[in-house]
Amino acid sequence: MKNKYDILIIGGVAAGTSAAASALRENPSLNVAIFQKEPYISYGGCGLPYVLNGKVKEVDDLFAFTSEKFQEKKGAEVYTNYEAIDVDFEQKYVLVKGNMDRRKIFYDKLIISTGASPIIPKFDVWGQEGIFKMRNPSDDEEILNFIEKNKPSHATIIGGGFIGVEVAEVLIESGIKVTLIEAKENILGDIEPEIHDEFSEYMIKNGVDLKTESMVENILKKERFIVKTEKESIETDMIIISIGVKPNTDFLLNKNVNMLKNKAIIVDNYMRTNIEDVYAAGDCATAYNILSGEDEYIPLGTTSNKQGKIAGKNAVKGNVEEFKGVIGSLITKFLDMEYAKTGLTYEKAKELDYNVGSVYIKAKARAGYYENAGNISFKMIFDRSTGKILGGHFVGKEIHSRVNIIVSLIYSCGTVQELYNMDLPYSPPFSPVWDITLIAASKAMKKVK
Repeated sequence: MKNKYDILIIGGVAAGTSAAASALRENPSLNVAIFQKEPYISYGGCGLPYVLNGKVKEVDDLFAFTSEKFQEKKGAEVYTNYEAIDVDFEQKYVLVKGNMDRRKIFYDKLIISTGASPIIPKFDVWGQEGIFKMRNPSDDEEILNFIEKNKPSHATIIGGGFIGVEVAEVLIESGIKVTLIEAKENILGDIEPEIHDEFSEYMIKNGVDLKTESMVENILKKERFIVKTEKESIETDMIIISIGVKPNTDFLLNKNVNMLKNKAIIVDNYMRTNIEDVYAAGDCATAYNILSGEDEYIPLGTTSNKQGKIAGKNAVKGNVEEFKGVIGSLITKFLDMEYAKTGLTYEKAKELDYNVGSVYIKAKARAGYYENAGNISFKMIFDRSTGKILGGHFVGKEIHSRVNIIVSLIYSCGTVQELYNMDLPYSPPFSPVWDITLIAASKAMKKVK
């Protein structure tokens, strides 16, 4: 371990490893090091829920690199179990703490990619066997060991975001009854009401005891856990908390780093912070939303990888590549029901003073006479003055390719007229003659002034 590096990266996983690899591609002679708080350097966090039902066979399958393999393949030094606890931007060093070690590591350029941590309310039972979070591979191992040892019949998930819904799926498939509790009136964040109703009704129909507008006040432990909300008490064998994440940036407080209210580091399109020679990327940083024009906190793996790559390149080459921004594209599923969204919701578009319009269409995913022709519902948001497409929200079957059409059009400032004129491929196993996106475009054109 050196006491100074050309590029010092604090935090690994998606953004940090992408930054290191990118920097060394630009200049392999540089001294680059990653200091990572966790014992692992690179893993697929989005795959964590699917270890529980065997869709990912082993926890180890999630690991992209060990520390040794990353150092061998990419050339960066890697030090795990080291946490950044302080920083001095004037003297250009980071104070890191290991198990039995504390030292100053100096840098020429610094990339902060410290990620985010689960938000855990101050429940008295936290830390007891049977109550978990879902954020890293050790969480999977603990949950699997608990299920094997205790054979729980009922689980309660606190938080109805993407992780909560995906964990509900895998537990249901494992034969465990599930109660999912969400404090807000809907699950899955910014979701259109019609789409939410279809998705949530499907979850309920398939065994999830879904409780929205229900705030957990406390959790007790007797023979079983007792989850207390303002409405009722729920007995359960195990609990998974998944109510969101917060950026790991406490060590930067009072250091004059520009942040959002949630302590996410504000970066520009080159991944620069307001501090000279300091970049940030990934779940600890903001992402520019093309449609709203705002720096937002949207912690996603795709964004982290792109931002890390750009931060590493710019730290070497001097700000030559821009991160073009995001539009909030998301996709998940529960059993056979898929959900995807991109762009703005109707209410957000209205808030941003668009002359907003929408169409809501139901159609088949394939030709109606073809086997397994599942249903799709699609709500499209657009500007009635220009026809510009602002958002697309899908629920049903085989929606991935459809949402990608809308993503492409939003990025190119496409209109409903342009969507209608697109030469989309057709064959009965893949779509009807009139795909649902084309039907929506036809309906929307009638509303454009």
